[in-house]
Amino acid sequence: MSKENKTVKIYNTPDKKRVTLIPHKENEITMYSCGPTVYNTVHIGNLRSLVNFDVVSRALRYLGYDLKRVVNFTDVGHMSSDSDFGEDKVERQAVKEETDPISIANKYISHVLESFRKLNVLNPNGTPIQKDINVPDMTKEEWTKLGWARATDYIPEMIDFIKRIEANGHTYETEQAVYFDISTFPAYYEFFGQNLEEKQVAVREEVKEDPKKRNPADFVLWMKRYGKYKNHMMHWNSPWGDGFPGWHIECSTMSCGLLGEYIDIHTGGSDLISVHHPNEVAQNWGAYGHHVIKYWIHNEFVYTSKGDKLSKSKNNAFTLQEIEELGIPYMALRWYYLTSNYRTPMKFSIDSLKSSQSVYENSVNRLAKEYNGKIGKPSEEYIQKFKDALSDNFNTPVILALLNDLIKSNISSEVKIATVLEFDKVLGLDLEQSITQGAAVKEIPYEKIKDKRVKEILRQREIARKEKDWSKSDALRDQLAEMGYRVIDKEDGQYIVKE
Repeated sequence: MSKENKTVKIYNTPDKKRVTLIPHKENEITMYSCGPTVYNTVHIGNLRSLVNFDVVSRALRYLGYDLKRVVNFTDVGHMSSDSDFGEDKVERQAVKEETDPISIANKYISHVLESFRKLNVLNPNGTPIQKDINVPDMTKEEWTKLGWARATDYIPEMIDFIKRIEANGHTYETEQAVYFDISTFPAYYEFFGQNLEEKQVAVREEVKEDPKKRNPADFVLWMKRYGKYKNHMMHWNSPWGDGFPGWHIECSTMSCGLLGEYIDIHTGGSDLISVHHPNEVAQNWGAYGHHVIKYWIHNEFVYTSKGDKLSKSKNNAFTLQEIEELGIPYMALRWYYLTSNYRTPMKFSIDSLKSSQSVYENSVNRLAKEYNGKIGKPSEEYIQKFKDALSDNFNTPVILALLNDLIKSNISSEVKIATVLEFDKVLGLDLEQSITQGAAVKEIPYEKIKDKRVKEILRQREIARKEKDWSKSDALRDQLAEMGYRVIDKEDGQYIVKE
């Protein structure tokens, strides 16, 4: 690829503007992404972030960079708020489900990976996520090979990282915890343009929890099994006593341990700008005496029509299963995410999602009609426009508009299909399978089902639904899922899709 095509503009949060991407090593990029805290099912708000940065990763590779990426699973230490003294989310769910925290983490890592697979999100190393990964038996090395990093696999490294910060004079210890002393890092408030007074007000409640904490914004590196955490389920020995790591230390430890002390890109949600990422900046400086991350990229969230962020706690977010039950294909949801740039807040509604579904299905069906079994060479003109849009801060709305223009164009079918499939190397909409199969999704209505077993189960399910026997209806749906069929309920009856 020529050098002029490598002029990629990205929005760097600390600069508050788009800048030219210049990696530490030519043609090579290292990238760390804050991944999910694995204590519950993911919803369409969570999933947007992973799809966004999957597209960014695909784009960087498509533009010719050798990308090494790491995404973490947080399975210890993430409290129920940004405070250090909340409830550990994983442990809280373990109590709720009457099991142990590791079992909770294993359960929801499996769920998260399956959700990613359905939305065609790749492993961080760029390979497809395999079905039915045996999460409990996965080793640290096996996760690393795929680009994932599980926090509880890195406790010794976290302890060593804290010791390094301590040796450089950035910590102090109380009966309850080891803290990072922000007075030793004057640039703490400046990096993301925060106001000192606002920051102190936001964390003032922390002082009540530990009266020996020196500054309201000091944060925990290691929490001891003391006071309210005396019986914390997950704990390890350390030089400071039995306890567990703070949430922030895991990302510094795993990013630097796996990618080095000079990392090109760090991604995450905009909610991490106020606390988590400034704490990472401080920890990195405390350990190495310089900034570790060159560029910070943050995605925006999905909101309701009233402006509330979709979240589990507010019970206002659809799960992937609920989207499936509405008869909306996985790739239509992915298309929906692509209609907005990752930095743009999305106002979610079922109507807007169904509108995207209609555009997606119409686009794929038009391409399927053009497909004649032959695939030519991509259009150089369209590919250059595609690269230009990618290089402009990964502008997916422009790419979808370009795709629409391509579909309506008069270029030959062979060239058109080849060009679309090039686009899809980044969009990740699984268009080759959809186009060659002849439809965006093969929904088979009840009356056209040939398998008598499937038809009988659906007949029984319809009776159960009329009798409002939802338990039986769900059981029959699950039975069909085990047979490899997904059920879609529509106003005019039941449809199935072969998975």
